Formats: sequence, C-alpha cells, structure tokens
Amino acid sequence: MQLACASRAAFAARPVQRQQAPRRQRCLAARAAASDELLTPPADPEDARGAIAVGLKYSNAGNWAQAQEYFERALELPGTGLKRWRDKPPALSQGELTAALYNIACCRARLGDIENGLVAIAGAVEQGYRDFAQMRADPDLEALRADPRFEGLLSRFERKAPEQQGKGFLGLF
Repeated sequence: MQLACASRAAFAARPVQRQQAPRRQRCLAARAAASDELLTPPADPEDARGAIAVGLKYSNAGNWAQAQEYFERALELPGTGLKRWRDKPPALSQGELTAALYNIACCRARLGDIENGLVAIAGAVEQGYRDFAQMRADPDLEALRADPRFEGLLSRFERKAPEQQGKGFLGLF
C-alpha cells in the first residue's frame, strides 16, 4: 500500500515538471519574438498617436535615431484633435504635439544634437508642456541641461513662486 502511495506521489510530481519545461520555452519564445519585433520595421502608422507609440518602442530599446524619425513623422501625420475643414485630416491634439516635440528633444539630446534639441524642447514648452521638474530630472535631457541656455529657456516660461514676485499690480507696488 505504501508503494502505491509512493508511486502516486512520483507520478503526480512528473506532470508538474513536464508543464514547467513548455512554460519556460514559451517565455523564451515570447522574449525572442519581442526582440525580433524591434528589429523588423513596423507597418507605417496612420496617425500621430501610432507614430508616437512606435517611436516610444524604439526609444525604450535605445534606438534613438529610429525613434526620432517616428516622432518627426508624427508631426506630419493626422492627429486626433479637431477636424477644422471637411477636406483636411484632423489636427494634432495638444498632447500629441507636446509629446512628439518633447521626445524629439530627448532623441536629439541623446544623439548629441544640442542646438536642435533646445529648439524642440522650446517648441514643447511653447505648446503647453509645463512639467519643469520632469525636464530637470529626465536622464534623456542631460546633455541639454549642461547647456546654459536650457535654464534660461525654462525660466522664461516657469511661473515664479508668489514670494519671489513683487507685490501689488504687476509687481510695481
């Protein structure tokens, strides 16, 4: 009787081991497919949101030049914003525009193109991007922060704390 219990326990343990091997193989296959997905060019995105998503995949993989191409393409594709004319595609939404410009600045900073990176970050701030703490802490913008023009650019758009502003109307009195 004990022999039967021991053989049942051994038999019960075998299927678990058999299930683990295919699971590992599935995980390895999924990882290989994910890396192959980055190597194969994706289908051309139809709108700005799709181009930004593809650019983010490339930038997360560290392929900055390829990511920059898709972020720049997002500026030319139709967006998800308002459709102002019947015969024209919808405009870019403010979120799509600022996301594309901010990510172009990140790519250009990583590629060492400081001048055009500053132009892109200025465009993002002019279009309404206001997360100044993020811009000062983002590791992708480290090369831009080394340039003295970066802080000057942010200080032009950043609101000062009330104690730093003058009192009264327009700080005059």
